[in-house]
Order: sequence, then C-alpha cells, then structure tokens
Amino acid sequence: MKITWLDNLRVNATIGVILIHASATILFRFTKVPADHWWFANLYNGGYRYVVPIFVMLSGALLLPREEAIGPFLKKSFMRIVLPFLFYNMLFSIFNWQVRLRGKSFGLAEGLNWVGQQYFNGASYHFWYIYMIIGIYLFIPIIGRWIRSAPQSHIQYFLGIWGLTILFNNPHFPYLKLPIALTDFTGYVGYLVLGYYLSTKEFSVGIKWKAFAVFVLGTLWTMLGSYYFTAENGKFYGLLYANFSPSVVLATIGLFLFFRYQNLDIRILTPFRDWVSSHSYGIYLVHIIVLFYLAKAGVYGEMLHPSIAVPLTALACLLISGGIVWILRKIPLIKYVAG
Repeated sequence: MKITWLDNLRVNATIGVILIHASATILFRFTKVPADHWWFANLYNGGYRYVVPIFVMLSGALLLPREEAIGPFLKKSFMRIVLPFLFYNMLFSIFNWQVRLRGKSFGLAEGLNWVGQQYFNGASYHFWYIYMIIGIYLFIPIIGRWIRSAPQSHIQYFLGIWGLTILFNNPHFPYLKLPIALTDFTGYVGYLVLGYYLSTKEFSVGIKWKAFAVFVLGTLWTMLGSYYFTAENGKFYGLLYANFSPSVVLATIGLFLFFRYQNLDIRILTPFRDWVSSHSYGIYLVHIIVLFYLAKAGVYGEMLHPSIAVPLTALACLLISGGIVWILRKIPLIKYVAG
C-alpha cells in the first residue's frame, strides 16, 4: 500500500545521504577552508543526521504492523535486501581491486582472503548500514508479534528505557554511565519500535508545528554543538553527529512527526518523488562510486562555493545513480539484484 508521507520521508532521507557524503570532506578540513565553506558543510551534514534513523523507522512503520510467517518474510527480505547488496558489493570489490589497488596480483590464498574481507567487512564504508539492517530484519518477525498485541503502555515502557540508554548507557557518552546493564534496550531496534509507535499513535491538534520546533531544536543543537567542540579542539569533533546523539534523536522524532502530519503532495513533483522512492535502495548502494567518478570529472562539493556545489553534486549523483538502477532493472536476471 502506498503511503505518501512515508514516500516523502524516504526520498528526503535518500537525498540527505548523498548530501552528507558530498560535503563530508569539507568538515574534516576545519581551519583549512574558509569558515563559511565549513559552515555549509556543517549545515548539510548536521542538518541531515536523521537519515539513518529515519530509514530504520520507515522499516518499523511499514513492516511491524504486518503479520507474516517467518519463512516467507525472510525469503522476501533476502530477495529485496541481501541479493542486491551481494551484487553491489561485488561491483565495489572489483572497483577496489582495479582502481584502489590498481589491479594488484594476488596468490590464491591471499586473493581468497582479500575477497572474503570484502564481504566480511563490506567493500565500501557505507555498507555498514546493510549489515545493521539485515540484523534488524532478522528480529522483525519476533518483535512484530509482540508489538501488534502489546498495549501502548508496554511500547512506551520500552521506548522510555531505550531513551535512558541514549542518555546514560550510550557508548558515545562514556562519562554518563549507569551501573545497570540495559543492553537489551539499546541500539537500532529502538528506532524500529519508535517508527511503529509514532506512525500509529494519534496525537493532539497542533502536533505538526510542535514537531517541527523539536526538529529545529535538535538540528541546531547538533550543528552549534559540533561547531563549539570543533573550535575548542581545533579539528572536527563529530560526537553530536552520532545516530544515538540526543540531539539527533530529537531531530529525527520531530521530522518524522512533521512529515506524518504535513503529508505534502505536490502533483508536479509526484512522478519524480515516486521514481526516487522506488529506486532508493539501489541509489543508496551505488551512489559512492558515482560520487567518486563525478569528482574525477570535476563535479564535487567545492567546485564552486559549497552552498551551490554540494546540492548540484548531490542532484547529479541522485540522477545518475537512479539512472544506473533504472537501466539495470531493464536487464534480464540483473533486474532481480538491481535494488
């Protein structure tokens, strides 16, 4: 079933991932780039830190309400998530061998070990998300059965303790540590449950603008706090950028609820939104290689002022990545792994 506001969120997060990666290198050159350049990189990165949590929350909103046997669910998930990942990881492995290692020759044992590492660790840094989401999907049949029959008070209880782990048992904030082991409540499962909860609970009138205010508060906290600590340390300090930073959690909750109650649907943009939404997984998988070759062609976040260059680079990457996925879907057999 098509749900417009969830499609809007997916497209927003897909574009956000590309904006983050198109501007990331500027962040790490604090004091080496003009201050306004760094601040635009902080805007694109700090302003879109919600993208990974939003992707997980989308899974919670869409999958947890469905009652489905474990076998069919895992088979479907393997076809949708794992097979495309294996295909793109193979492409990235070939890219790493040909471009990064310049076609280095391997002995049989060394070559097999290298290929194994490409799959064990992921052939690209952004594939960490796939390993995480596969683990989440394995848990969905179990947590889905619980959450569909659980009273709201039980879900709120879970989210409440999960919130405590964000504040006190968060590995990113070791100085805030409780002696109580709360590991069963930590991690991305919290975002999964949060996505279900915020998509099913009815809120009072006026929640949309309250949610937007929460989003702005969380985003400003992330951006201004990151600048403060970066300036204090003399180099980029990304603690508040973490997916479990309290500021990111606030921004994510605010944005999710704002999109739910805004439900924006601009007719002229609908075909483009639907196209990006339906190609979003493949776009995520392939976009890093596209950014690499765009940079080789002189299209990158500092080809002009970052206020212009980063969005232009991200748009070019989005269109090319989506085009690659669209073409792959036209090829027999390959269409099943195109994403």
